[in-house]
Amino acid sequence: METKDTNQAVRILHLEDTYTDQLFVQETLLSEHFVATIENVKTREDFESALRTKVFDLIISDYSLPSFDGVSALAIARQVRPEIPFIFFSGTIGEELAVDGLRGGAVDYVLKQRPARLLPAIRRAIQDARERARLRGAEEKIRQQAALLDKASDAIILCDMDRQILFWNKGAERIYGWTTEEVVGKNLVDLLFSGNPPPETSGARKCLDERGEWSGELQEFTKDHRTVTVQARATLIRDEQSYPKSLFIINTDITERKQLEEQFLRSQRLESLGALISGIAHDLNNALSPVMMGIDILRQNPKPEDARPIFDMVEASTRRGADMVKQVLAFARGADTRKSAVQLDRLVKEMGKIITDVFPKNIKCEVNVAPGTWPVSGLATQLHQVLMNLCVNARDAMPKGGTLKLATKNVQLNQGDVAQHPDVPAGDYVCVSVEDSGTGISEEQLAKIFQPFFTTKGPGKGTGLGLSTSRNILQNHGGFISVETQPGSGTTFKFCVPAAKAAESPEVSNNAFLPAGSGECVLVIDDEESVLAITKSTLENFGYAVIKASSGPEAVATFAEQKDRIQIIITDMSMPFMDGVATTMALRKIRADVPIIITSGLSQDQDTDTNRRIKAAAFLQKPFTAENLLTQVHAVLTREGSTRLPHTNGATVTAPHKTTTTATAW
Repeated sequence: METKDTNQAVRILHLEDTYTDQLFVQETLLSEHFVATIENVKTREDFESALRTKVFDLIISDYSLPSFDGVSALAIARQVRPEIPFIFFSGTIGEELAVDGLRGGAVDYVLKQRPARLLPAIRRAIQDARERARLRGAEEKIRQQAALLDKASDAIILCDMDRQILFWNKGAERIYGWTTEEVVGKNLVDLLFSGNPPPETSGARKCLDERGEWSGELQEFTKDHRTVTVQARATLIRDEQSYPKSLFIINTDITERKQLEEQFLRSQRLESLGALISGIAHDLNNALSPVMMGIDILRQNPKPEDARPIFDMVEASTRRGADMVKQVLAFARGADTRKSAVQLDRLVKEMGKIITDVFPKNIKCEVNVAPGTWPVSGLATQLHQVLMNLCVNARDAMPKGGTLKLATKNVQLNQGDVAQHPDVPAGDYVCVSVEDSGTGISEEQLAKIFQPFFTTKGPGKGTGLGLSTSRNILQNHGGFISVETQPGSGTTFKFCVPAAKAAESPEVSNNAFLPAGSGECVLVIDDEESVLAITKSTLENFGYAVIKASSGPEAVATFAEQKDRIQIIITDMSMPFMDGVATTMALRKIRADVPIIITSGLSQDQDTDTNRRIKAAAFLQKPFTAENLLTQVHAVLTREGSTRLPHTNGATVTAPHKTTTTATAW
């Protein structure tokens, strides 16, 4: 039957060789309605076997046995099942032996001469054992919870109401760098805010007092003086009387996430800027087109010899501007551009002139170009951008002036020289160095200078993209960049680009002989009046009859009236009201076989499917030269069989010249 002592039978292992004593224990428990199941054993073998194979709540043992004794039984029990309470029930054990038994691990001893103590001893032993089991379970649960807290990636902190730290998990150690031993007992505010808490903490205290919890973002310091951004969640812990007792804090490190968010926002701004670049590029190329065509026209006319350098300078500057627009457009759209032979020594010399003209006068520029500098294969505008980024950084590092040294050098790098750059093979390189005498770079900043958006400049003075962009450009060129610096003693950046295996001499256009027409009628369509005027003038000067139209509707109306006279059409793709695609489709409906050359300030492959759908005869990318224009018109008319081979300024040719041109026949 059940009793108030237990909800289930107590399992007892009784080591006793006398049957009457075994029976006495059973009858004693039964008389008190104490529900128990008792297994009696007499020998050592039976005792050990029972302990190892069965479950018991209590062991009762005689002290003296014929071939075994209670002391040995106690030792075996402590080794096999130490959690089971052990009671001596004997008529021969003395007080001294009983004390030894208690020291050995027994919970009590009862003399057979005083059997009334047996049941209370059993009840106390069972209760104590259950309490110990409950405590062991609680301790194990606490250990498991502590282990889980330590496995958490978040910082979990417990502090008293004076902000003295009581608990500090492994996550906090990983985020902040201090160990538990270093922080327990210290003030949390002094530790994480260097004694200068931000204004947000005042609002947090007020919110905790009113609502018992608070969450928000905080800037905190680590052991190595780094700044981390955390998403903090604080909960007020109260005692049984509802008085504030402690503060439980969970901090999540969101430093990297905040950096990614910032980069994403900047990327969105760059994406928005990229959407504007197309329109800007179109307008700039329209503005440059008359200059480039005008230079070619002026070269055909008699001119003073001292004007030649001026023409060369204007042409070079215009081409540089056109290349810059092309590179900006390529960057915005992620497009690739063909590489060509580039002389880095020329770029360095040009940069030296720019520095002398533009940089503050307290900065002295020294240029040392090695003779016979090898050419490299690359994009001149991008390499110029790298050089400009490094020079601007050097300027900013010398606010009080100094010396900026630019130099080029041919080098042969072996495997050891490029060991720090795994993707860079050994071989011949051209190295450019940019050395300043400025403030230098600290060791902490040095590890971050190539990270996107990292900058030491003030707001509005730098995006943090210069060095990261430069490194990406050089990696795309198969090269690398390195830096040597000493705080207070200046900085030297060196970048190396593989030398071109076979330096190809750029083709030189001989535009003394440009293909001329023989009165063929050309319809030119463009909404830019300057482009329309210079194109008309160029074609007319070289023997073509020109009809111009400043819009799509005007062009369609003109072509409808003179479709039999017009032999070729040149149309811009970007025009208001009716763009180049719509205009071309309308012209095709009037006369399907007319050859059409399309022009655009955007790249040829921006809308390849549309361009092929309208079946353009050729593509001219603005800004184009008079040579590009005349060569392409001649090529299309010849290919279409619409004209004989023309005369060119008094000299008869049998085929178009091979010229350097950005025009591409489709």
